[in-house]
Amino acid sequence: MDDTGGQTSHPINQPRQFQGQRSSTRKSASSLRSTAHHRTDSTSGSTRPNSGSAEPQQWLPIMGATGPTVPSIPAADWLSDSNLDSQPFTSPSLPSSIPQSYSRTDSFHGLSGSSSKGPRSKPAPIQLEEIPMDYYSPPGSSHTTFSPRDRFQHSRTNSRAHLLNTPSTGAWRSPRTPPAYSSVISPARRWWHWRPVWSMYLAFLFGVVCAASHHAFYKTLNGKSADAQITMLRYGTILSFAAKAGLVAAIIIAFKQRIWITVRSKFLSVAALDSLFAATEDMSALFNAEIYQRAKIAMVLAIFVWLTPIMIILTSNTLTVKLVLRMDNTTCPSIRTLNFTRDELEDFRNPTRIQGLVGKSLSLWNNTTPNTSSPDWFDYYTDSSSPLIRVATQAAFMGQPIEKTDAAIDICGYGWNCSYTINFTAPAYECSELASGRGSEVKSLGNQIPPDNFDTSLLIPDGIYSYYAYTGGGDYSPQQMKETGDGGVPLTQPPFPETLGAFRTEPVVWVGYSVIYNPNEATPLNQSVSGWNESFVPKIIGCEHYEAHYTVLFNLIGGRQFTKVTKRSLLGRVMDTTWIQGEDANDGTNDNTTATPKSGYVYPRDVHRYRRVAAYHAMGAQLRSFLNGTIDSHQVNNPVENTRADQTTLVNQTQNSFPSANLSESIPALYESMILSMFSDQQFVSVVWAAKPGESSGVVAGDESTRYPCTRSRLENVYDYHERDLWIVYSLTILLAIVGVVLGTLAILENEWILRSTRFSSIVAATRGPALEKLGWVGEDDRGDLPRDLKNLKVGYGIVHRASGFGVLQEQSGYDERIVWDGGDVRYGFGLEGDVRQPRSQPRREDSLFQQMSL
Repeated sequence: MDDTGGQTSHPINQPRQFQGQRSSTRKSASSLRSTAHHRTDSTSGSTRPNSGSAEPQQWLPIMGATGPTVPSIPAADWLSDSNLDSQPFTSPSLPSSIPQSYSRTDSFHGLSGSSSKGPRSKPAPIQLEEIPMDYYSPPGSSHTTFSPRDRFQHSRTNSRAHLLNTPSTGAWRSPRTPPAYSSVISPARRWWHWRPVWSMYLAFLFGVVCAASHHAFYKTLNGKSADAQITMLRYGTILSFAAKAGLVAAIIIAFKQRIWITVRSKFLSVAALDSLFAATEDMSALFNAEIYQRAKIAMVLAIFVWLTPIMIILTSNTLTVKLVLRMDNTTCPSIRTLNFTRDELEDFRNPTRIQGLVGKSLSLWNNTTPNTSSPDWFDYYTDSSSPLIRVATQAAFMGQPIEKTDAAIDICGYGWNCSYTINFTAPAYECSELASGRGSEVKSLGNQIPPDNFDTSLLIPDGIYSYYAYTGGGDYSPQQMKETGDGGVPLTQPPFPETLGAFRTEPVVWVGYSVIYNPNEATPLNQSVSGWNESFVPKIIGCEHYEAHYTVLFNLIGGRQFTKVTKRSLLGRVMDTTWIQGEDANDGTNDNTTATPKSGYVYPRDVHRYRRVAAYHAMGAQLRSFLNGTIDSHQVNNPVENTRADQTTLVNQTQNSFPSANLSESIPALYESMILSMFSDQQFVSVVWAAKPGESSGVVAGDESTRYPCTRSRLENVYDYHERDLWIVYSLTILLAIVGVVLGTLAILENEWILRSTRFSSIVAATRGPALEKLGWVGEDDRGDLPRDLKNLKVGYGIVHRASGFGVLQEQSGYDERIVWDGGDVRYGFGLEGDVRQPRSQPRREDSLFQQMSL
């Protein structure tokens, strides 16, 4: 019939009948291959031949057409080409009024129409056909096309859209037939519009940001107390996983692009393609040797994906916990010091009270009359107080300062050690060596001469004593009057002697002792043993009582107190007088001490000075009470102690009660221990706040107003961040990820800035059509496994050949992948080697520019 162009369609010869009978299954398959390829102009109702001329054309029946019923063909005859006679059929897609009969001629384009007989082991290779280029515009550019409605339309599409919009395989058109649709060019997108290709770079950037965040998070924890360790490590692991996820996501996108580059340029076996597409998710896919030969770059990226969990393992070990000594320079609330001026102001009749507790003085007092308003009334010193005696005795026995129970908790806090330095003024003894060696002359101690007959002849080896101490010369008499009543009130009537209760001098401590010359050798036991005279060195020292300024370091460690006097500055002697031996005062008192000058006496009516001297004297009296006495060592292994010094650390019990080799330092140290032991009883009025030295502290806990500088320390677990190790791991990972992203970018460039995926829809679109449907994809069981011979077939991605008149597909050559007709004239997809052409030519410059603008 005539079409709108005035051309007449030519009748098509009916194909010959198949010899024998076919099964119903083969008949159905045959009918699918014999679809007529006609286009119908809906406007005129006429049929337009597929060629541009009126010449008859012969076509291979295409899938989707239906024909008349044909007799069954025996299975034995199916593989014979002689049975492939054309059958008449009709296409359901064409109106019934249109002739649908086709015939097969003996030749097509100069090729013989006869078929060779014999079985076919695999699909025939592609038969190429020259394709007219009349209806196609250059690749990558917009083009004007002819429409069956005699209109020119502008259309453009790309291969990716073609994959997802591939028409049914039931209607394959000849490239001579113009497309039946038109479209307009979509407007160019702005730079800020989303582009799929950005996903790779954003994933990489996300991974880098997470890595930097991981570093910043661990940096903030470094050196801090290791609290909530599990929680912090979890947070770090989350950041590590996020960094790994971002970098791996970028690599996987790059890997997918490399997959498409590989399948577009190389043919791989079906098994290799299976492994290649599953390389990042199925470890068994890595054991295919072919993919390492054909897709080296893609497999490098896949292996990188599998190795990235090592990054999480290594980075999780960069934050550890270590035991360190933490030191904080801060303030502590309960630090105390000494202030003996508080004893100057203390009145036992109106004692200091702190939270109901009475403050304790260092001295005991007598008075001249109970009537405090009497002009003859005054208080005078009588002895050391019982609290002082107790504290001093404990210190002498322990040989170190006595500490208050739980002082470390009160000052430092639970679980903490602390150290602090305090300064105060207190009494001190200063000792000097006056003689050393047998027959040595004893020097004077300042203006004070040694006691009569006190020399080295008293000490072994010439004498019998290993220790001889005289501490009472010029000492204050506790019984000031011979007759006194209660409270030391003199029974005599006033006026009282002027020197009643006066401090006249402070006794000098005179100590002679012998030192074993060679303690590592056996010591002679008595004078009859040879070597006796050479085995001992007699020495004499003298000690005076001073007022000194102390700097003391306190260390409270593990609940225990350790003290060290870091500095001691002598301010002056407590009493600046000199005792005159053998001269009685005869001043009406029971104290016959005479000293010069008398102007240096301290009298009870000079209340503040007197009370301070009394406090110092009371403290010194405790030390002197321990030092005074002798140790008889004429029989070395059986010493006779007549002193309390053997109760102290001044006497070495492991060396037959011989004194310490350096008493000139040991005696002042013992005295310091007695003074510092006052902190163990905070009811002493001389114990004050270090932050407020004018206020007695009592036993109450300190508060914010009493805070004093200290250094708190403790052994604690802290976070230790190995920054170098973390960045070594991340740097290598990021560097490899950069390489992968670069490779992915190059692949995208080669793919003409099209981001390809391996999603289900993309794979389905790329595998549709007769290029792969001629294979037997059904396995031997229902598990989906393919036959081994099918897995060995070489498959590639490229331009799929169209159907020819010989039951094969012909190549659609010369077309860029991005330029397609709506009917699928130029089709890209997977096919067997020989059935597809893999274009290797780069797109033209203007085409690439236009493509980038559209992205």
